[in-house]
Formats: sequence, structure tokens, C-alpha cells
Amino acid sequence: MSDQQPPAWKPDHRPNQPYGAPPQHTAPLPQYGPPQYAPPPQYGNQPPQYGGQPPAKRPRGPWLLAGAAVVVVALIGGAVVLLTGRGDETADAGAPIPTATFTDGVVTPTAGPSTEPPSATPSTTPSTSSTPKPPAERRRTLRDVDQGIAVYDDVYIKPASGWRRLYTSKYTVTLGPASKGSLLLVVVNPVGYPAAKAVPVIARDLIALDKLAAVVKGPVKSLSPANSNIQSQAQMSYTGRLRQNGASVSVTARCTTMTGVESIHNVTVSVCVQARPDVADKAFRDANRMLASVARSI
Repeated sequence: MSDQQPPAWKPDHRPNQPYGAPPQHTAPLPQYGPPQYAPPPQYGNQPPQYGGQPPAKRPRGPWLLAGAAVVVVALIGGAVVLLTGRGDETADAGAPIPTATFTDGVVTPTAGPSTEPPSATPSTTPSTSSTPKPPAERRRTLRDVDQGIAVYDDVYIKPASGWRRLYTSKYTVTLGPASKGSLLLVVVNPVGYPAAKAVPVIARDLIALDKLAAVVKGPVKSLSPANSNIQSQAQMSYTGRLRQNGASVSVTARCTTMTGVESIHNVTVSVCVQARPDVADKAFRDANRMLASVARSI
């Protein structure tokens, strides 16, 4: 009977494993890398987190105006500035847009040839009417003369002696003499309107802007165009009283509107002069010379 062998000594109570094998760890190893944190809570009205939904489109603001008449007025030290524009939303969106210059006619892009195959059955109804030819475009026969102060769209005014520029905007120039008592306003509209219809609108808005009292309007007079580059010309006069700072001043005024030939210079230009009665004669004489310089530039 052999003696019983005592168990092998194991100082750290390790389990039996083959010699040279890596030790077996029972506790989980530590995790390396960035710790995993929960997203912070949102407090109040914080900005949206990156990667969220894109911002909504901007709403259509009042700066988008279509098919409406726009009248912009400003009163600068008694100088009246007026601009009238109009949009049209009834036009065909697919129609070609005509282009024009100051020296040649309007050029409208023509449609390309039809891609549809011709009909196999010839028409048995002969055409009895011919298509009328469009009227020929008018060409510039008088060279424009650009002198003085540029207003807008190649329209100029040459100030009379003693007159100076008081105010300028994109579409207007206001002039006044050193002796005061009168003003002259030039307004250029890059849209061609009949002069007889445009001049009462200009006068009406100037009267409303100045808040004139006891207004007496004269009739609209159709005038002969100043030159061959002008399609129509009209004039209207009015009088009234201007109340300002406790004083009442009588005002006499005259507006002249010229509309350029569409195929030459498609603009509507108005020249309005306002003056006290005691200086009206000289103001109107100076205004005639300045009006002639505007007409030469159209």
C-alpha cells in the first residue's frame, strides 16, 4: 500500500492550467477610449443642435411685389422726389423678353422651327387672307446730346445759370436757384407711358405730397414732341397754397412729361417746376431751357 501524496502547493490559489499559458482574468478589463456620456439636457431656448433639421425657407416678404403700382415719395427740405413704377403679372411667363438700346430698334427673339412632322393630308382649304406685316421700327434720326447732370438711363439735364443740384436719387434730380423761391424736379421712369396719362399722375402726387390747399388744376395739354426721338409730350399746370411752420406760401407749378419712342429710348421723363408767384416768370424761363436740354438727351 503506497503512501498518499499531499496536494501541490499553490500560493495564490490559482487553478490548474498548463505551463506557459496566459493567466485567466476573471474581472473585466478596463475600457479605453473616450467615455460614453449622455447628451446634456436642453435649457430654455437654445440654438438647434448641429445635424438637425435645416432651417425653414424665408417667408415671402413685402419686398416681393408683382402687378402693383409702386409710388415712392420723399420730401427733402421742400424738394419733392417722386418715382412711379408699375409691374405686370398678366404677361406670359414663357414669352420672349424684348431688348432694346438707345441707338437701334427693339429686337425680339424669334421662336425656333417647329419640331412636329408635317401633316400627311394636304389641306384642301386655300388661304384667302395674307398676314399683315408689322410696322417698321422707328430708328434714331437725331443724335442725342448728353450734357450736364446724369439723371438715369442716359437722360441728362443741363442746369440753367444760377441753378445747382440740391438732391439726387437713383431716378431723380432736384435743382434750385441760389435766390431760392423755386424748385425743379426731373423724374425718369424706365417704362414708357403715354405722356398725356403720365403727367396728371405726377402732378397729383406732388400736390398730395406737399399737402397743398386750395388747389386749382389746369387741363392736360398735348404738345408737339420736341424732336423725332420723342413719341408724345404733354403738360399740366396747377396752383395752390403751401402751409409750413405756421406760414402760408402760394405756389404755382407746371409739369411737362415726354415719352421716348419705344424703339429708340423707351423712357418716360417728367420735368416739374414749382415757384412762388413773385419769381415764377424767371423760374419758368429757366425751366424751359433745362427742359430743352432733357429733350435733347432722349
